[in-house]
Amino acid sequence: MAFLSISIASAQVNIRIGHGSAAEETLWLMKADPKVTPDQGKVYKLDYTLFRGSDKRFQAFEAGEIDVATSSAHSVMMAAAEGAKFKIVATLSREGVKGFATKYMVKDESAIKSIADLKGKNVGINGARSSSELWARLALEKKGLDTKKDVNWISLPFPSQGEAVRAGKLDVGAFPQPFAAFEEKRGGLRTVFTSQDGIARDEDLMVLMVSEKFASQQPSVLRAFLADLVRATAHYVKNPKEARTALVEAKLVGIPLDTFLTMKDYERPLDCRVDTDSINAMTVELTKFGFITKPVNVMSFIDNSFLPK
Repeated sequence: MAFLSISIASAQVNIRIGHGSAAEETLWLMKADPKVTPDQGKVYKLDYTLFRGSDKRFQAFEAGEIDVATSSAHSVMMAAAEGAKFKIVATLSREGVKGFATKYMVKDESAIKSIADLKGKNVGINGARSSSELWARLALEKKGLDTKKDVNWISLPFPSQGEAVRAGKLDVGAFPQPFAAFEEKRGGLRTVFTSQDGIARDEDLMVLMVSEKFASQQPSVLRAFLADLVRATAHYVKNPKEARTALVEAKLVGIPLDTFLTMKDYERPLDCRVDTDSINAMTVELTKFGFITKPVNVMSFIDNSFLPK
């Protein structure tokens, strides 16, 4: 894989990044351990802003307050269907068979033993029309439940769902990594089903989108940034102890290091390329549940050309 090293005479370009709290560790590593990203501090510098909810992140993105944003692939598809303009330029993580699959957990003593027992229960998601909601809907529908009438969908940030389940505010919580590993280490919760009960395949989870303005005005800077992201991804995958230690020490991951080091991780595509087939498949499911109601041409906003060849 060839990398493009860029020398720019003018001042380095500031890239304003809006990010979330799960499944984005390779991007966070660029902040925690900048030595693995040689063009950072030369060609560009990164300005990170944490958004707990994807809705606030999209608002900031559309207002031009950030140049690059992380988002679940599902949320991106719904935004595109509503006419939002951007380019998806990289994938940070994949959910599914090859790596970790989001877990839906209940208290150990709960009477809920299977999906069929969820009728009338409160199910936690991290936001309306989120990936965690879609996967749960697919899983429940396969077992004959009416996803509009049979359960109550409760939106809570992922870090809050463990306590909400323990307190009885949620009957079932959704747990991506590292929250699933943390709750399993803590004990008292068990898994009833996973995202694979809904999708049964690998699919892009967290993707990176960039504003059309930034992509057109700063293409060489974007290429340098993404080349460094690929480097950071390789370092994260090949040197997990060093990379994860750096993330915990930088307080970018809020779980104990021993838990983080031993947890099952998502698949991290080393080339960071967006899987167009998986995103095309999402359109069918999103349309099925009415999450999108307009045609979406995924090739109009997916652009892998800024990544290293």
